[in-house]
Amino acid sequence: MYGDVTMRILVARCEIAYQGRATTRLGAGDRVILFKDDGSLCVHAEKGYKPLNYMPGPTTVEEEGDVIRVYRPASGETLVIVVEEVHEDARHALDDEAVLEHHGAERQMHLLLEASPEIIEAGLVVVSRERFTDVGPVDLFCRDGDGRTVVVEVKRVRAVAAHVEQLTRYCERVDLDPAHRPCRGILVAPEIAPQARVMCEARGFDFVPVSYDQLAADAVPELTLFDPLPEAS
Repeated sequence: MYGDVTMRILVARCEIAYQGRATTRLGAGDRVILFKDDGSLCVHAEKGYKPLNYMPGPTTVEEEGDVIRVYRPASGETLVIVVEEVHEDARHALDDEAVLEHHGAERQMHLLLEASPEIIEAGLVVVSRERFTDVGPVDLFCRDGDGRTVVVEVKRVRAVAAHVEQLTRYCERVDLDPAHRPCRGILVAPEIAPQARVMCEARGFDFVPVSYDQLAADAVPELTLFDPLPEAS
């Protein structure tokens, strides 16, 4: 799923009982409870980054008065929250499909592909790297063997729907310039999620499977040759 996601943030004084892999009870206290769109739930206290209680999704949530019952069918776990006082109860629509990426290694992928663009496609020439647009930098701005502009988006991680949307925004922006319209889009990543593959095909983008490890293994270090030392006289 992608697009707007609703997060409920409940700040309340409450007691919590859990039954599942073990049976636990958490006495009354002020807590922050996060109800996420995928059905997962986290209970946080004032200090520490680890949740006091959590429940992976999907779950069902039922509220009756001051009692919130959270049930996870996959494991039979149950979390019961008894609310004594509500300090804040808010819902926010979040639009965030970004994937955590390791930019150091991803930048290395850009450099290696810039040096050997034929790994992506025969005849491809890199015109510029990280070309600026007002919707973000294009990883590799290229021309193919037919002289057509090609926008290449490189990911070190598995390509997902959000990455296809990102490539779409770049192509739409590049197509505003008649000198580059119509451009092609290529998504480069180690693998691609099924939904992302369908989106690529529907939008006419190509997907090329390339991993950082593959590029690093194929890279040949530059060798420096030295003249032999003169023989001692």
